Amino acid sequence: MYGEGNRLKKLNLRTPKSFDYTKEAGSIPPRIRFYCVSEGPTEESYFWGIRNNRAELNIKNDVYIEVIEKQEGQETLSHPLQLVSACLVQMGHRDSEGKEIPEKDWKEHCKWENFDPEVDQVCVIFDRDYRGLEEKLDEIFALCERHGIKIVISNPNFELWLLMHFPDIKQYPSEQLLENKKNLRHQIFPEASKEKKYLEILVSRQAEGYTKGSKIKFEKFLPRIEMAVSQAKLYCEDVKRLAEELGTAMGSLIEEMRVQ
Repeated sequence: MYGEGNRLKKLNLRTPKSFDYTKEAGSIPPRIRFYCVSEGPTEESYFWGIRNNRAELNIKNDVYIEVIEKQEGQETLSHPLQLVSACLVQMGHRDSEGKEIPEKDWKEHCKWENFDPEVDQVCVIFDRDYRGLEEKLDEIFALCERHGIKIVISNPNFELWLLMHFPDIKQYPSEQLLENKKNLRHQIFPEASKEKKYLEILVSRQAEGYTKGSKIKFEKFLPRIEMAVSQAKLYCEDVKRLAEELGTAMGSLIEEMRVQ
């Protein structure tokens, strides 16, 4: 049943952009595809960076990464349940009205030309601190488990993962990272905007020019991904526990891409 999800505005995803993998992979056909669907431009630009730098990241030539963007005009729709629902339509598991399609007909209705449900991995990347997420989490977990969608959650948000690209993540108190409070009355950082939150300020200090909700300059993060993967292990990486605990599953996703 479409259930509670039908109260959210329907989100549509674009067909994956064509990409000339032959420059990197020669004539090697794809062995597995990771279809990555995320909340906004920050995450999307990060995954484009991964896709375009697979060799430097020790991701094999026959591992393809598909960055699935939202249709034009729907960029602001990013509730995690909207992302999951849109994936189910693309995978052929639901019709355009959100109604369930029988499993025997999934392949016929799939909108991704080369999608192999036995091999490929659909990944939904979202933040734990999304407003109003609490009441939808159980539904999201149940849907993803049933339909084989990989959840990649960051608690409190993706900026924690970005911060892990820089040295000594443990210098920041875990409680402050998890609470991620606004800099109201400049109480945390006197020189920073009172409208910004703790993690945004920390990432902005490390990655000059970073703006929350905007595309990132991936070249600032690429040389530091090994550090990020290592530092992520200092915190929670388990998807279910990330509903409550500080951490991110991003490092685990990159490792999975590497071992395929």
